[in-house]
Amino acid sequence: MPKFAASAEEADQDLREYCESIGFDPEWVAPEKWASSVSIAQQKQYGFEEAHKTIDSDKDELRKDAAAKARKAKLAGDAAGLIAALKVHYALKDSLVREIIDQCAATYLGGERVNLGLGGKPMDRETYSELRKEWRAASALATGGVFSDFVSHDPQDKAALGKGAVGATLARRGVQGNLLMRINGVRFNMHIDIAD
Repeated sequence: MPKFAASAEEADQDLREYCESIGFDPEWVAPEKWASSVSIAQQKQYGFEEAHKTIDSDKDELRKDAAAKARKAKLAGDAAGLIAALKVHYALKDSLVREIIDQCAATYLGGERVNLGLGGKPMDRETYSELRKEWRAASALATGGVFSDFVSHDPQDKAALGKGAVGATLARRGVQGNLLMRINGVRFNMHIDIAD
């Protein structure tokens, strides 16, 4: 049976000591969440260990929120103003490039996976070639901002290269092109299926 608090006071004291030990100020925890953690620490089936996990979760949530705000501020402060420039650029405002950059930016804001896939049916090689030219044009608009290192690769037959598996899934990759860029130093890779 887990060790648990005999009173709310004992639970509160233990949780405050735990917060001190992990360098976390309990003032960041909402009162109702703190009360819940105190209650968990008093329950025989949960005890201090589970209550400490709730504090860890609160600490992680705070860090994630702070990191998300910092990422949002970075995008908002983009010196090149790439996203705004794409919305009005005569050749790029209706391009897939804008959609891809918007998707990468949203992924950056959310702190999500950096390997993305463009949905829809496979793209023909000519369209992909045009997309690569537009990608280079977007790169020129991004100079001096948080978007950098725009790269595109010729289509590759991933299956023939032994890279056909998609993680631990049953999905298989065939011919694929890649558009890459960095947002504030974080590398994003947009995989694009290419028709044979």
